Amino acid sequence: MHEFSTRFDPTAEIDRYFDDSSLARVESPRAVIIAGGVAAGKTGLRRAKYSTGYVLLDAAEIFLSLCQGKHLDFPGPLEEPMDWIGHGVALRIYRERRNFVTEIVGAEMAPVTQLLESIKAARYQIEFAGVSCDVTASMARNANRGKDNISAHYTEHYHRRWLLEAMAADAKARH
Repeated sequence: MHEFSTRFDPTAEIDRYFDDSSLARVESPRAVIIAGGVAAGKTGLRRAKYSTGYVLLDAAEIFLSLCQGKHLDFPGPLEEPMDWIGHGVALRIYRERRNFVTEIVGAEMAPVTQLLESIKAARYQIEFAGVSCDVTASMARNANRGKDNISAHYTEHYHRRWLLEAMAADAKARH
């Protein structure tokens, strides 16, 4: 049994990302990948356009929920429960064929291509939303980032790994 299970209810933490609006109403669920530079506006776009109808897969959101209002360095002592919950969210997304949204920086082509090809192989429709902004504005936003505003630069590798591992586990379970 994990030490965090005495402080958090992992099932409740996973469940909080799901509601009926994310159930795919068509054969191919939607996967929205929002990509862009640091502080380019990915989270703003996600909140404005994808706040309903999609399961959010975001290490920063999971981490902040687990922090319970306390400031901790990311991922710090919450990496294990964050990782466990993120993997659980990703696995449930695929098992239940849910629409989902996640954010990446997307600076390296090979990992992004691997992710997109895997999502496509899982029979998802992919919407790739690229976000950009003026470099000066991005630098200013990043410099003024609050302590609880965690960059996709730090979370992207979790998102990719969770999705790839969940797809592999789901494919194995189906065959």
